[in-house]
Order: sequence, then structure tokens, then C-alpha cells
Amino acid sequence: TPYFLSLAAFPTLFPVNKKVVEANPDGWALKPETYVTNGPFKMVEWVHNNRIVAVKNERYWDAKNVKLSKVIFTLVEDHATELTLWETDQIEITDQVPPQEIERLRREKKLKSSPYIAVYYYIFNVEKKPLDDPRVRKALAYAIDRQAIVEKVVKGGQKPALAFAPYGLPDAQPGQDFRQVGGDYFKDNDVETARKLLAEAGYPNGRGFPTIEILYNTLESHKAVAEAIQEMWKRNLGINATLTNQEWKVYLQSRDEGNFQVARAGWVGDYLDPMTFMDVHVTGGGNNDSNYSNPKYDQLIETAKNSGDPRVRMKALHDAEKILMEDMPIMPIYFYVNLFLEKDYVHDVIHSALGFVDFKNAWISRH
Repeated sequence: TPYFLSLAAFPTLFPVNKKVVEANPDGWALKPETYVTNGPFKMVEWVHNNRIVAVKNERYWDAKNVKLSKVIFTLVEDHATELTLWETDQIEITDQVPPQEIERLRREKKLKSSPYIAVYYYIFNVEKKPLDDPRVRKALAYAIDRQAIVEKVVKGGQKPALAFAPYGLPDAQPGQDFRQVGGDYFKDNDVETARKLLAEAGYPNGRGFPTIEILYNTLESHKAVAEAIQEMWKRNLGINATLTNQEWKVYLQSRDEGNFQVARAGWVGDYLDPMTFMDVHVTGGGNNDSNYSNPKYDQLIETAKNSGDPRVRMKALHDAEKILMEDMPIMPIYFYVNLFLEKDYVHDVIHSALGFVDFKNAWISRH
């Protein structure tokens, strides 16, 4: 497993205290009294839906180099409220930036960004008509203007996604990028091809095409993207879509149980290798909510998993991605960028491209 070291740094493989877990398998991690950590900080307070307080862990192996004495995580559901807390100096960092405020914050030189190995996409439930036809799925994917979505809706410097695996992942040769080597698999806003495919599937100019539903988890930014796509499908293909939002847990359950037609999704890399994106779609995979299955695809993923030769692995993964984009069980929309706000007196916080925030080396110069 060439990416093993990166995988070992992913929280799934973090060690936990065996005695503590066995004594309270369901609840040990839910309250400070029983939560045992080997990190630079330890949790001392957790007021659910309000805050988590962590203090420096005196038993940490490198405690002498941990500068902060305390970190307070303020739990806020509303992005506008969180921005207000940041602008009124009640919190120092936030990575929840409302899209409508991005231009102002950038103009005021407050907005910061870092790479993020993640993709925003829609899942097609391939077991529900008319989405069981790959021509329909491709027509829907080709008929949206990703450039307009990143420039006018999400506005954070994201890149249109014309494949599934994002930039920032290594390829076979040192210094090569998997996405750059693989390139794009289709054209953005290719309305002509989309209309042709829809007609071939039996729906010329959208005639006879049933209304489909876009499901997303409740958030203003997801709603804005869904509304843009709804309008593009109507304008470019003559088809109607309805929008349904659900709270996070209900939305996840709907996805897991297949109670949707089209659902919003995002995937962040767990480790630095294209496999973290490509094996999501294997037959019966735990995160394969589209219910997609292609034996050739599965075989290529197996080949990549059973070889230590980077050339063999990467060729298999590129070939698998080509099949995925030909079958289109998912519709890539854009590759994320990590946007955040951080006070100028906060230093050396690490914002990982895999989405983690590390406070071990952080310090504050204000006092």
C-alpha cells in the first residue's frame, strides 16, 4: 500500500485506549470525563451544540513545544452568525464563509485560502428511472455551466470539475499531478451534446421527461447551487427539477437508503492518493450511494490495489476514471478550495489539504 503512511495519519487509524473503549464502547468518546486522547490537547468541557474546550495535554510526548494553553471550539450552525462572531472578535478562526460575503471579505483583504483535495458533485440514483439510462445522466452533466457556478454562485476561486479526482494528488512520476495527467473527460456547458443525448434517450427537447428531484442538506450555499442547476436544466434541456432540503442526519439517511433521485454530495480525500476518490464507486461500496456497478471498473480498482508499481496503479486508476465518466453515475461540479478567516495575531495553524486543522504549533502574538 504505497499510501500507507498517509493513511496512518487519517483519524480512522488513530490509536484509542483499549481499556477505556472496552469499558464503555458506545459512550466513552461522548463526554470529557471518559474521553482519553494522546494528542497535544485534551477535552475538558463539551456543551453539546455550544462549545468544546480543550487544554494543553501535559502528558503529550512533545508538550514542551505546544504553545497554546487552551483551544475553545465554538459550535455554530448559522454561517452568518459565525461570521459576526469573527468580525466582533469573539472567535479567532472560522472556515464557514457565507458565499455572499466572499467578495467583500476579499476586498477587505480578510479572506484567506489554502488547497483542498475535495470535489463537490451530484449523485444520480441509477436504479430510478429515467436516471438508469447513462445517456440521460450524461445529458444532465453536460448541460450545466460550471464556470458560471464557480464565478457567480460559490465565488471562492473553486475550479470547474470535468472529472472526479481533484488536483493535488500524485501520479506515477514524481512531481506529476493525477488530474493534470488525466485531463478533462468532457466539456463544460456542452449543451449541444446534452440535447443530442437526451433526444437519443427518447426525450427530444425534454418532451416526456418526468420532473426530477434534487436533494440537498440544509445550507444556503447548497440551495444556491441547486437553484442554478435547476435553472440550467430548464433552459438548456427543457426539463423540470424540484428542490428538497433535509437536515444533515435525515439527508444522510435518505442517501444511504436510496430515497432520492439526484442528491448533492462532497468528497474530501482521506489520504494523498487517487484511490481515496476512485474506490468510492466500487460495487457495494459503503459510500456508493448511486448504487452504481460496473465489473470492468471494479477490476481496475482491484488491479490498482494489488500492485506496488506506480505505473501499473496509476494507469488502472486513470482507466477506471474514464469508465466512471463514461457511465456518469455521479456529476462532478467543482473542486473545492479551503476558504477561511484567521486573525492576523494567530500564527502557525496548519490547514491541511485534506481538511484538517492542526493547532499543535499555533501561537498568538496579541498578548
